Amino acid sequence: MRVLLLVPLALLGLTACAPPVPGDPFAPLITAINSAFAMLPPPPPPLTARVASSPSRLTLSNFNYDRARVEAMITPYPDCQVREGMVSSNFELPLNATRIIDTPPGADVCWRRLEPPLEQATSPGVPRFVPWNRAYTSGRTIDSRL
Repeated sequence: MRVLLLVPLALLGLTACAPPVPGDPFAPLITAINSAFAMLPPPPPPLTARVASSPSRLTLSNFNYDRARVEAMITPYPDCQVREGMVSSNFELPLNATRIIDTPPGADVCWRRLEPPLEQATSPGVPRFVPWNRAYTSGRTIDSRL
């Protein structure tokens, strides 16, 4: 209902932007509307600008594997390539365990696990990684499973 009332008021405000024509009977009304719009506070910044500046978090859970080895890195880049100055961390995640990775604003988390799990490794000493997974955090808290 409020929207229906605001639409005509907004249209009046748009037409009231022009200066009143001399001799127009609605000139006092147009002047009053112009002054009413001038007293309104400025609109708040867009929601995306407020969310993008907040830190984010990835909650990574293991509900499938007895012991999973995981490699994770925090990256501001659009791909999961390790670049100079970036550090990847390796950790083990036991069954039913959770790891929380906090990220700074504007960064995401790339993670992958060893394949196959350590108990089924066919050639010891040569672990294979599955392809990278990426959690687009962008100011949000994301829950993900191995």
